[in-house]
Amino acid sequence: MREENNAIANIKQNPSYFFNYAKRFLKKCSPIGPLVTPEGEMKEDPEEICKLLAEQYQSVFSEPEETKKIIDPGTFFNSPQISEDPTTLKNIEFSEQDIIAAIEELKPNSAPGPDGIPTNVLIKCKDALARPFEDVKLLQEDLGRVYGWAKENNMIFNGDKFQLLRSGTNHEILNNTYLVTSDNQTIDTSPHAKCLGVYLSDDGTFKHHIEQTIKKARRIAGWILRTFYSREKDCMLTLWRALVQPVLDYCSQLWSPHMAMDIQALESVQRAYTRQVKAMKELSYWERLKRLGLYSQQRRRERYIITYTWKALEKLVPSPSNINEVEPQFNQRTGRKCVRKIPPSQAPARIKTLLSSSLPYNGPRIFNCLPRRIRDLTGCSVDSFKTQLDSVLRTVPDEPPVPGYTSLCRAVTNSLPDQVDLQRRDTRLGRSVGTPLL
Repeated sequence: MREENNAIANIKQNPSYFFNYAKRFLKKCSPIGPLVTPEGEMKEDPEEICKLLAEQYQSVFSEPEETKKIIDPGTFFNSPQISEDPTTLKNIEFSEQDIIAAIEELKPNSAPGPDGIPTNVLIKCKDALARPFEDVKLLQEDLGRVYGWAKENNMIFNGDKFQLLRSGTNHEILNNTYLVTSDNQTIDTSPHAKCLGVYLSDDGTFKHHIEQTIKKARRIAGWILRTFYSREKDCMLTLWRALVQPVLDYCSQLWSPHMAMDIQALESVQRAYTRQVKAMKELSYWERLKRLGLYSQQRRRERYIITYTWKALEKLVPSPSNINEVEPQFNQRTGRKCVRKIPPSQAPARIKTLLSSSLPYNGPRIFNCLPRRIRDLTGCSVDSFKTQLDSVLRTVPDEPPVPGYTSLCRAVTNSLPDQVDLQRRDTRLGRSVGTPLL
């Protein structure tokens, strides 16, 4: 136990010592191999496996072309650019207006073409038909310029790793258009694509990313419980904050969910882990959060949203959207608030819901519910702002949605605006506030 406590105490100052201790208790090691050769033979010998891996790594590097080798850098970079032959026709460019003009030249009584679409339908729908395909054409041209740049610099893109994420309701584009790689291979469409550690989905939601985050957090939490025997509060909280909580926090301002089922699923990771802390198993989840001094996962995400919104107001970070920038609004009576944006009225209901729960729209809503002394903080450090913010958040009931307890939550939701609104209403009516006894 002494060695285990020393490893946990050094988790931040000396991570190597901590992980060397933890690796002793791994039940299995993942060996490399066996590997299959290009001829289909199975190789298990370590030396042959090393040779296969070396060949694989070498295969991804391109050989310099003789005509591209630079013998004298001074002469090369100072030489004038050779102009291309102006008489050579390499491509034909046409715009959206060119397509519309070509359709207008059709006679209404002309016979349909091979696609069987009547000519009068093409004429009436010329604007809708010209615009989408023009966008696809422009995107393919952009890709072509990237391929050309790679070729000029003697580089090769791996087309098998390309991911195409397509979203929208125009099935004509989705079904009848495609993009190609540099060797004219069609780029496969993917429902999800990972960018900087966050999965983006073609339906505009982050449901897949939330599922993957929950799986990863549960896997790490299970590893902690299998590896360490201690269930003391300090030990368990140190491991949680160092290994599991960063997984749940990463970029949460962007993907913070609005659906109750996703909020409950994320909360279930912390709920199951805190049950294993010594003397906490018989307490309700709400009570465990109080005893351990933890925020719910929903409250943590909203805390990050508030902090980012404040930073945007202070010009410490970029605004979360170029279209809907975070803008301050000053009033002598209410102090500084964020200008709240309203989703476009003509947008479909699903799009309005997604926009309302996004950071540019939801951030000002949460920030504006804070007391004036927090909203008016300016010119201070981020740590100072967080300290003042925490002093307020600790006074607001934290009742995350948990199966079996949701009906006992007096507010509409556990979101800060709803909890603060209930708190203010109770204060006006002289009622007691706080979490109900379970």
